[in-house]
Amino acid sequence: MRYIITIILLFVLAVANADDSTGVYWLFFKDKGPDIESRIVEFQKSLPERTIQRRAKALGSGIVADYDDLPIYEKYLDIITEHVVDIRQQSRWLNAVSVVVLIPNLAEIEKLEIIDRIQPVASSDPQSLNYEITESWQAGERNYQEHPTGMDYGASFRQLEQMNAIWAHERGFHGEDIIICFLDTGFELYHHAFNHMNIIASHDFINDDDFVGQDDSQDRPGQARHGTGCLGTIGGYYPGELIGPAFAASYILCKTEETGSETAVEEDYYVAGLEWGELMGADLASSSLSYSNWYSDDDFDGVTCVTTIAANIAFDKGMILCSSMGNSGPGRFTLGAPADSPKSLGIGGVQWNGLLYRRSSWGPTTDGRIKPDICARAVATIAASPYTTDSFGKWNGTSLSCPLVAGAAALIIQAHPDWAPMQVKEAILETGSRANRPDIRFGWGIINVRDAINYPSLSGYIVDSITNRGIVADIALKNETDEELSISSDSSGYFLLPNLNSAEYQVEISKSGYYPETYSISVPPSDEIDFSLQPIN
Repeated sequence: MRYIITIILLFVLAVANADDSTGVYWLFFKDKGPDIESRIVEFQKSLPERTIQRRAKALGSGIVADYDDLPIYEKYLDIITEHVVDIRQQSRWLNAVSVVVLIPNLAEIEKLEIIDRIQPVASSDPQSLNYEITESWQAGERNYQEHPTGMDYGASFRQLEQMNAIWAHERGFHGEDIIICFLDTGFELYHHAFNHMNIIASHDFINDDDFVGQDDSQDRPGQARHGTGCLGTIGGYYPGELIGPAFAASYILCKTEETGSETAVEEDYYVAGLEWGELMGADLASSSLSYSNWYSDDDFDGVTCVTTIAANIAFDKGMILCSSMGNSGPGRFTLGAPADSPKSLGIGGVQWNGLLYRRSSWGPTTDGRIKPDICARAVATIAASPYTTDSFGKWNGTSLSCPLVAGAAALIIQAHPDWAPMQVKEAILETGSRANRPDIRFGWGIINVRDAINYPSLSGYIVDSITNRGIVADIALKNETDEELSISSDSSGYFLLPNLNSAEYQVEISKSGYYPETYSISVPPSDEIDFSLQPIN
């Protein structure tokens, strides 16, 4: 009898625990209530001028607010409050709330007329945070020579030179007047590499306060490590050790990703941070995060995952979003969200010699698109160490290649403030090192800041056919609209005609004492042509 009673008690306790179990879910509403058009007009009036200008550039219209901008209808929130334990986040773009709910109540909530669908809130893939520190050193332990820009890049010179970002620095592009929304685990801003950084806003979406560093009263140990290293890679400035590609940009810092447990911080914090940064006028966003829990391979189709939907909307509103592919390679279909977005840039990783980083995730997406889009250095990448105020390390992972590409994109946007996001993306892809043969491992190859800024362009060398030495010659371009451009090659024979209009061009090369040459090109994309002129006997 005692044995039977024990079994019954265990069964009752199990049922009680099951009834008390909770989960975190997205609740998507069917609509946003009445008076849509008038509310959109009122919302646009509240937008900051910078946000309006960026959106107008993308949309080509003065009407920049839309249905996605409207907040969730207040009466719907009142109804939901009665059925859930807690509302964690609200998303205007998704028209959804993430909630803590008792599992047995889900069936009841699903029957509500205001609900469109329910799905679990996904966690970050732990692979996205698996970076390797292969070396660490204190500032001052290494000596490097100054480079032609007058800045001492230290060991970070190599990762910037691989992208041709030094060329942009030499021409005065360092990210000035660009706002970057940075989403990660947290940021130890006492590191000296951040002393110069212009931080215009910051928020901890995990703990709902404005402190984004390590908070031992709320955070797990090491919470801010990942974000500190990645932020230094894009925007750090410590001559002789580390200079990021966009060190002069302004930053919005979003602490959105919790570390140190099997249930990493959910994607709702990510979406909230991205919406917040967009509303404040950010030009682009960088996130070294990858979401796959709760999702299957079939979901990486560019329209299903919550963070992917948010990434698509951000692009439509004028933002470039760079997302790590993840470190789950090699192998097909190893990417996560939001890197599967057809609009944002999924970032893969390469070594110093251009070979693929062994763990860089591969595409394609479920619907057959090539991913990644573009790559940068992900092996022995120089990063700011979170352990002291002035130490640095070499880190591995697409978590580091992502901020490099985002910093490169900032320089391209700075050079072309009139370009819409699609133009920026096209320039990046069409000038990548593998633009002529993109694949599911490298995408369009290593980003080339110089060529992207000049896109579309005509460049090459003019040489003497007998001596093979460069010569100074005249290059003239004519198109069907009678537009004519002309330059001369330099003493090495090199010439560059940047940012050409889309057209069919007739190229004419001439020099006294040589037979002229003609050539036809179609722009875009860019073209590289070497001409060999034959001397007149």
